[in-house]
Amino acid sequence: MTDTDHDAPTGANEPGRPHESPGLRVRARVERPRRHKDGLTLELQPVDPDRTGRLHAFLSGDLIREIQDATGILLDPGAIIGEHELKLTFVAEPLGNLTAGVAGFVRDAFLTGWAEQDAVVRDGLEADYLWVRQHDLPVPRRLRRVFLIEPDDGAQHPLVNALAHWWDQGAIELIRHPIAFEQPGSVAALRHAFDCAIDQYEWGSLDVVVVDPGCGFAFRELSDDGLMRQVAVLPVPVITRRASSPTLLDGLAHRCFDHPDEILAFLAGILRQELRLADRARLDAIAELIEAIPKPTRKAKTPHGKPGPLFD
Repeated sequence: MTDTDHDAPTGANEPGRPHESPGLRVRARVERPRRHKDGLTLELQPVDPDRTGRLHAFLSGDLIREIQDATGILLDPGAIIGEHELKLTFVAEPLGNLTAGVAGFVRDAFLTGWAEQDAVVRDGLEADYLWVRQHDLPVPRRLRRVFLIEPDDGAQHPLVNALAHWWDQGAIELIRHPIAFEQPGSVAALRHAFDCAIDQYEWGSLDVVVVDPGCGFAFRELSDDGLMRQVAVLPVPVITRRASSPTLLDGLAHRCFDHPDEILAFLAGILRQELRLADRARLDAIAELIEAIPKPTRKAKTPHGKPGPLFD
């Protein structure tokens, strides 16, 4: 472990009472994280292999929840193994024992570890010729039905609001599927959402899937190997907005944009092309002819039939 930033203690330590340091920043190798009540115990080893010693530190449940609420990082024990820069507080007990508590993480180590994990998954996708499957799909010639995977967080999201407005105006049919991103079980929920999208395509019709992850930090579920393989073989384009940290979906999707306005511009381009292909002059002429046809004086009898399924 290396000392990188020491906050000097203030005040005298009273005899017979534990003394707590204000904070010490160290770089250490985190090993053997284990659940302890609602928190985690960590074993910290020196980064320099020539140095010996180890320290046990406790990461409280309150701090875990604070980190998750503030950054979106889901602190699974297996995700924090490796080299990290941490801020620790120490308590010196009267008998000489030293207890450490984790007071903060530096996120750079998380990003490095995630990039290494993503590289391994991408190599597997490329080896199975799945990485470019979505890229090779043509841009849809029409935009009738949109399957939207949106954040289930109760917040306002510009992309979601805009697509809902298009739906209200009758321009598209919007199928909304809310997901609690970065929560336990989010991978399974996303896989179910894409299963629903496939069902919609096979049993009805579907033109595009839009994924809006909303606000957050990690979005590690959007780099899950099984989920990426499911998305890769989806027969309709998947459009996504880039999250605050890189994910595999950014590169695997048919299109990935930085801002909601860019996604809306892409979808609006499909609608414009649909208008051009529709030959509006011909449609206007048909409308005029229909209006000019005299209305029948007697109402024709409509044969009765059993209702059946509707198709486009």
